[in-house]
Amino acid sequence: MYVGYQGNLFNSSWATNTGFEKLRDELNDLLPCEGRVEGARSHSKALEKFRVAQNLIYDLFNNGLMNRKNHFRRFFGWAPLSENHRYQWSRHDWDRFEEMLEPVFTSIIQKAASEQRTTLALRETI
Repeated sequence: MYVGYQGNLFNSSWATNTGFEKLRDELNDLLPCEGRVEGARSHSKALEKFRVAQNLIYDLFNNGLMNRKNHFRRFFGWAPLSENHRYQWSRHDWDRFEEMLEPVFTSIIQKAASEQRTTLALRETI
């Protein structure tokens, strides 16, 4: 049917590559219910960056950046434009946002996991 065609091996959902969902979930388990990560300015900088990135991505895909557009722009270096100020983007726009965010968020996940590898390894043995 699709001779010579290979689709993406992993899909993306809200800028999370499905190959990293388990790791993302494990990092989520390390986050506090509210506020910053303990050691956000010292030994857990990457985990704090993961927390902030995830919150900003959530605001994009859940609220259309109605709450944190300026913070999103400062953090990621860009923010989606809206021609009609009603934030009515097409499916193509949403897919493009995911394509732009996924490699950045994947890198953030990997750095946070590397930083927290001891904690994550201990959790696996328990």
